[in-house]
Amino acid sequence: MSHFNDIDQKRRQLTRMLLAAAGTAMAGATPALRAQPKLVNGQIKIIVPFTPGTTPDLCARLLPTTITKRLGQPSYVENRPGASGIIGSEAVAKAAPDGQTVMVSTNTALTLPYFYKKVPFDVINSFEPIGMIGNTNYALVAHPSFPASNVKEMIAYLKKNPNQVTYASPGKGTFHHLCMEQIASMTGVQWNHVPYKGSAPAFQDLLGGHVMLTIMPLHMAVPLANSGKLKIFGATRKEHDPTFPKVPTLHEAGVTNFNADGWYALWGPKGMSKELVAAYNAALREAIQSPDVKTTLDQQGINPKLGTPEELLKTARAEYEYWGKVIKDAKIEQE
Repeated sequence: MSHFNDIDQKRRQLTRMLLAAAGTAMAGATPALRAQPKLVNGQIKIIVPFTPGTTPDLCARLLPTTITKRLGQPSYVENRPGASGIIGSEAVAKAAPDGQTVMVSTNTALTLPYFYKKVPFDVINSFEPIGMIGNTNYALVAHPSFPASNVKEMIAYLKKNPNQVTYASPGKGTFHHLCMEQIASMTGVQWNHVPYKGSAPAFQDLLGGHVMLTIMPLHMAVPLANSGKLKIFGATRKEHDPTFPKVPTLHEAGVTNFNADGWYALWGPKGMSKELVAAYNAALREAIQSPDVKTTLDQQGINPKLGTPEELLKTARAEYEYWGKVIKDAKIEQE
């Protein structure tokens, strides 16, 4: 009888050893065998501080699918326009840095403190840079009735007729406004600014001849120029655009060293962990490299531009200083 008791006791000992070994193995199991803690603990909101249909909005709407896949939480785009982007940007600046709130914005948001006395956040230091999305080349365009066919003729006409020509922009502080003021500063011309509430009415009034000049995305300007609805004087980027190589640059056409483009980037609230920033940057890279996303960006005249958070921060700081000087030289007063 004792013989069977010994066997039974050994079986129980063996069972305990196997269970203990299994527990140890599970404790050191690979990620596939045990639940992974999620970096983000709830729904992700991608805030766009501008109206639907704008380029930052388009960029943002290309991201939720990949962000949801990478971060493991549902994500959606929320437009919070107002006060030239201040309202939406403030919401992100004051959000918890837990990964549940990020923002797609544009480089002109960096100029807010130069235009407005009360900006309730620091346009750089209140945010965590994640990565660049892409950039857009623009062009200086004119209504067909404008009495000049190139930049040099335009400058000569404007110097003979100071403050007699109006130009349109989608609003004070927009990229279009900044470019026109920089051209004026670099060439010595004087003209009158007519700010609109958005690109659509500004462009409509140019095509209707109510204003003579504006800055327009190059991919929009070329077909309009080909159909005789406007004239292109030059592209804003210093290098020739690979998609439209025949369009001269403003730099070579007579505004020497002029070089500017609009860009769009992903930011989070200040204090996001390095792990969160890396996860979002990886999601951004995957999205931008997707064939469908690249096609959509190309159709909208956006050149995909991958980069690190450090590169985005360096670019933002440089442009903050650059456009600040343009605004001060143009003597634009704060509101």
